[in-house]
Amino acid sequence: MRLGILFLFLGLLPLTAQNAQLAGMQQDLAELRNEVEKLKLENADLRSALNRQKASQSPAASQGEVLSKARAETLTEVDRRLKQQTDEVNAALAELTRQVNAALGKTGPGPATKSTKAPKATAQTEAPASGEESAPSGIPQTGIKYHVKSGDTVTKIALRNGSKVDWILKANNLSSPAALKADVEIFIPQAETPAR
Repeated sequence: MRLGILFLFLGLLPLTAQNAQLAGMQQDLAELRNEVEKLKLENADLRSALNRQKASQSPAASQGEVLSKARAETLTEVDRRLKQQTDEVNAALAELTRQVNAALGKTGPGPATKSTKAPKATAQTEAPASGEESAPSGIPQTGIKYHVKSGDTVTKIALRNGSKVDWILKANNLSSPAALKADVEIFIPQAETPAR
């Protein structure tokens, strides 16, 4: 009989252990319920804060628009100043180019260039028919007509065709090298070469 009681007692031991686990699980469940209630309260607080923020957002939006407008005005002013400085630099470069060409013209002819590879260039012609009776002084009366392409510069055109930047600017009434536009025909003055 003692042995039976012992078996009964040993059989009850796992039940008491399961009861202890069940009690621990019930306690954990109660703590989880408390956490869920806290999260519900926090969620409600966050929703009300969000609603308050949405209600007060329209003045902030107008402040954002004011800031955007101020930034746009600042950028416009910077662009204007940059364009002005670019124009001044181009004018200075044109003047410097004129002076260099004048100095080169006084010291002798420049290096020979290959004018036969000029794209869309025509044979030598007289001064351009721009309504003027004579070309400005110091510019050769002979040259070629050239169709300006995108990416061309006065300097590149002058080098390819044995001309000078100053001559091209004067012959075509261009205020600066930046005034050159694509898809127009210009006259490129070329120094007269003596017949051999």
